[in-house]
Amino acid sequence: ILSDGKLPIIVGLELMEEDISQDDLKAFCAAFGTTGSSPLVHIAGITPEAKQLSPVGILLETCTQRVEITYDDVRKSYEMLDSGRSSSGGDEEDSSSAVELVAFGNPHLSLDECSELALLMSQAKKDSKVKVMATLSRHVYDLAHQRGYIEIMESFGVQFINDTCWCMLLDAPIIPPNPRAHVMTNSGKYAHYGPGLTNRGLRFGSMAQCVHAATGDVRLTPPQWLTQKRGIVSLCASALSR
Repeated sequence: ILSDGKLPIIVGLELMEEDISQDDLKAFCAAFGTTGSSPLVHIAGITPEAKQLSPVGILLETCTQRVEITYDDVRKSYEMLDSGRSSSGGDEEDSSSAVELVAFGNPHLSLDECSELALLMSQAKKDSKVKVMATLSRHVYDLAHQRGYIEIMESFGVQFINDTCWCMLLDAPIIPPNPRAHVMTNSGKYAHYGPGLTNRGLRFGSMAQCVHAATGDVRLTPPQWLTQKRGIVSLCASALSR
C-alpha cells in the first residue's frame, strides 16, 4: 500500500540476511502482492537484484519517494491481519475468538515447512473440535511422505488438499459452516483476503501459534518481538519510479 503501485526497495534488513529463508521471502512476497498494486519488491542485501552495494546505490538514486516504516506501522499491520481477534478488555481474549479451522499452505507448503510442522505437531495434541487443513503440491507431498512428515502430520489430524489454493476453497465442508467461526492462518496473504472470501473471522500468527490454536487454546497473544518492541528495525521503503 505504501508503494502506491511503484517498485519499492526496502532498506534496513541487511544484517538479517542469514536469518531470512526462501520460505520467509515466499510468504512476504505473497502478502506483498496481495495487499498492494506493485508487481515487484527489492530488499537491500537479500533479493537477487539488490544483493550487492553497487546496484542498491543505483536503485536508491532513482527513488522518487522515501517512507520510514516504524514500530507503530508494523503493529497496525499485524492488527489488521489479525482482524478476527476479539477481547473482553485489555489483551485477554474471550471465548468468541476460538478457532474452528487452522489453514496452512497459502502459498503451498514447502518441504522445509512440512518438516517444521511435523516437529511442532509431534509435541502437541489437536482438539477434536478444530479442523486442520493444508494445501501443497503433489510433488512436495510425495517428498514429505518419503521423509515421514506426512505420517506425523496426519497423526496430529491434518487433512491435505493437493494442487489447489485457499482462494478456491470458499464453502463448507472446508470452511466452517458456523458464520461466527474463526479461521487461523500463518499467511499474510490469506489473512488479508480470507475475510472477504469466506465471511469468517481470520486470526493471524506464526506457524507455532497455528499449531497451538489447533489444541483449542484461545489465548493467542501477539509475538513477543512485537509486544516488547524487540527486533523492530527502522526500515526505509523507497519507491522507484516505474
